[in-house]
Amino acid sequence: MKVAFYLENKDIQNVDFSHPELGNPGCGGTQFLFAATPYYLKKYFDSSYEVFILSNNINYLPRNINSFKVENIFEAAKLAKEIQCDFFIYRSRINTEFEIVELIDNLELSSIAWCHVGISSKYLSMMAKSKFLKKLVCVEHEQYDQIQDSLLAIQGRVTYIPNGFDINWSKSNESTIKDEKLVVYVGALVPVKGFHILAKIWPSIIEKVPSAKLYVIGSGDLYNQKSKLGSWGLADKSYENNHIIPHLSDENGLKIKSVKFLGKLGHEKKYFMEKALIGIVNPSGASENCPGSALEFSSLETAVISGAYHGMLDTVRHGFSGLLGKSEKDLINNIVFLLSDPQYAKRLGKNGKKYVLERYNWESIINQWDYLFNALKFKNKMPRIPFKKNVLYNQKIFIKINRIFQFCFGRLFEWPTIVYLKSYIRNIFVKKLFK
Repeated sequence: MKVAFYLENKDIQNVDFSHPELGNPGCGGTQFLFAATPYYLKKYFDSSYEVFILSNNINYLPRNINSFKVENIFEAAKLAKEIQCDFFIYRSRINTEFEIVELIDNLELSSIAWCHVGISSKYLSMMAKSKFLKKLVCVEHEQYDQIQDSLLAIQGRVTYIPNGFDINWSKSNESTIKDEKLVVYVGALVPVKGFHILAKIWPSIIEKVPSAKLYVIGSGDLYNQKSKLGSWGLADKSYENNHIIPHLSDENGLKIKSVKFLGKLGHEKKYFMEKALIGIVNPSGASENCPGSALEFSSLETAVISGAYHGMLDTVRHGFSGLLGKSEKDLINNIVFLLSDPQYAKRLGKNGKKYVLERYNWESIINQWDYLFNALKFKNKMPRIPFKKNVLYNQKIFIKINRIFQFCFGRLFEWPTIVYLKSYIRNIFVKKLFK
């Protein structure tokens, strides 16, 4: 079977994807997975698949994969058709999502949309009309649940496969002793990743635990190496000046001593993540569906703290592998609690490693991809994955109810999803607020 993955890496052309088994080399998790997944598919099913990576820059891709240089997603789709691929796997982007669905239908190219972030209701509706969009793959259960009242889901064309993780990445030749006062944040320094929340509450942490230390791994140019940064060289100037410097500078405007910015790190970040007692992943929980940094921390036996939202509820089990909260007060209390009880934090970390090994190991994940490819190729019906049991979370109970209405009316006329209704109501509120 021939499958082609489109990796968009034009803005991170110097990132080395050649050895996925070494972990994320210092880029967004999505880009890394579009290199790692074909690599592991080839590793575990070498005789069953001919695997291709179609990419903007092919200089630093896994050597065991056939790769072709393309300028954009449209050229990639055309090439996938030309080399007679059974499936073309792509990540849709906001600026191209409608055009690519139209193109794969015109090409009659069987395709799989791999959804790593939120997806618009309009796009879901267009997908439902496509004959050659065979499946929308979400990256975790919470993300999958949020679109279960779409027509595409009613048609049985939505599933989820968690992102894979190589537990061997966490193995070390030397035993690293936890620094019981060290907190490490990993993530891009952009608003959607929530670092400003941690920056805002850090002075409160220092008041309660004066010996606490914060190491920050990440930068504002994680996704685009051409991004212009502020005077501290951390993030976009406006974001840095308004949301980082006011909270983390002393009376002289210098960085406070308890915080160290390590910048954008590749494989060397592992040392700091393993040494930390606490790992912080996107305190807001926004935009996270299966955050790789949470899996990295857990694999290194580091307890994870984040927001109790979206994919954080899948990757971090509250009270088992980390602590989740819904407010700044929760974030302060959770950090202080673990700093005050390092033995409990270490137990959470050990549990996290077991959890990652059981749920996210690459062999299990690639078996799920293999099952999907074969089911689609041979037109085998895949059983529907039920909702998670937390139906009272995030209006999920309304999604379950609306799914019934979508089933009854969605084939007759366009029926709205709960995600669409929430967005519509939010837009009305914002317009009235700023009238």
